[in-house]
Amino acid sequence: MLIRLLLAILLVTSLGMFVTGIMKYNEFQREKEVLLERRDELQDEIDELRYLIDCPVDYDYIVRVAKQKLGLHLPDEIVYYNDYNDSK
Repeated sequence: MLIRLLLAILLVTSLGMFVTGIMKYNEFQREKEVLLERRDELQDEIDELRYLIDCPVDYDYIVRVAKQKLGLHLPDEIVYYNDYNDSK
């Protein structure tokens, strides 16, 4: 009787440890997926920055940066402003 009780306790303990191990494994897998997605996002950002570094600084580059970063435009351009989205 005592041996059966000890075997039952051993079985329940082993089963509990097994289930806990599987839960930790699944948690690590989810964390791995999140980290891989973040790595891919950072790699895309690195690629974009490398592209910007490797771009020659010519007239087109200067115009593009002036428009994107500074909001400037060329004298012969017609600029339309739309505040439709700002009112929401």
